[in-house]
Amino acid sequence: PSPGTQVFGIQVLLAGMPRFELDRGAVCMPRAGSLVLSQYSDSLGSQVSLPARHDVHIVDVRLSADALRRLTTFPIAERMVARFAFDASSEESPGRVVSCGASHAVLQLAQSLSSTPLADPHALALWRRARAHELLAHVIDVLATPDAVTPHAVTPVASTPLTALENERLLRAFALLEERFAEAWPAARLAKAVGLPEKKLQSGFRVRAGTSVHAHLRTLRLHHAAQRLASGASVTDVACDVGYDNLSHFGKAFRAQFGVLPSDYRNLRGASNHAPPATQAR
Repeated sequence: PSPGTQVFGIQVLLAGMPRFELDRGAVCMPRAGSLVLSQYSDSLGSQVSLPARHDVHIVDVRLSADALRRLTTFPIAERMVARFAFDASSEESPGRVVSCGASHAVLQLAQSLSSTPLADPHALALWRRARAHELLAHVIDVLATPDAVTPHAVTPVASTPLTALENERLLRAFALLEERFAEAWPAARLAKAVGLPEKKLQSGFRVRAGTSVHAHLRTLRLHHAAQRLASGASVTDVACDVGYDNLSHFGKAFRAQFGVLPSDYRNLRGASNHAPPATQAR
């Protein structure tokens, strides 16, 4: 938030390692997989620095003080004072920045907010607003715990930098999933196919995509499925074509990603012939 505003910020870091800094406050440098919460008073300045030549993927939701009051009476400012995994605030600073591991549900919501599942701009704005409110609900749930750290929180991934060759192989892994998403790709098989140790492969996926190999493949399949359904293909054919041999599992996964069943999505989107683009490696 810029100086002169009262804003509550929710940042989910999916890739990279930016630097958050408050006036008269300490520096917060969260890793991929972190949830960062920030609250700034009227007179406070802030700065976010992005590392050069490194990908950074942040989902950033900001709510004004008035908007926050309309949505909830939960004492967010008071609860942020509780202990966090990392607190970059200081007693002298009128603002607060705290950081902890993001839960799986929060990471999924952040990933979904990066997509465009609806063609109509009004519908898309409403959908994103609903997801942002859902993200706020998860944040309140985190703040409501005694130590402000949920038991299912995911520890941010600490990884050593990849060499140029390893990075090239990691990008090949992303490309291989994109090209052959309908196949079964356990992490061990993908690691062997591109010549990377499995741990480095998984770590690379979390840094670049903010998720695991399995979750990234699922997202790829579902976005390709959405494209096919929007063009009028049958649900059964689409499920088979993107790698699902169980219609029930496909339906549950699709609904979790887009909020509607595949058949409903096909009926709603078939006429418009628009669908969200497939996820690309960054």
